[in-house]
Amino acid sequence: MEKLEIMGYEMVFLSTEQESVSGAIVKGEGYIPSDRGTLVYLNGGNDLNVYLSRVEKAGGKVVVPKTRINDDIGYFALFMDTEGNKVAFHSRK
Repeated sequence: MEKLEIMGYEMVFLSTEQESVSGAIVKGEGYIPSDRGTLVYLNGGNDLNVYLSRVEKAGGKVVVPKTRINDDIGYFALFMDTEGNKVAFHSRK
């Protein structure tokens, strides 16, 4: 991920590779981290445990481990990021 500061806001840009979701995470005045707002699901790849295993090493906290939803939908996990936002991973396996 690429990190930049633009007009006083810290921004981390997500992948812009073909066939992947792109976007940015922004931190700055007026933005208040929360565990009660919108829940963003990130693609956990083939097995979300790969990314989930990095959460606590990076300063976050896993709050719901990899959990099976059903055979058709797959799995999810929830974690708190370093700023206090609740975020989710999803994978089919």
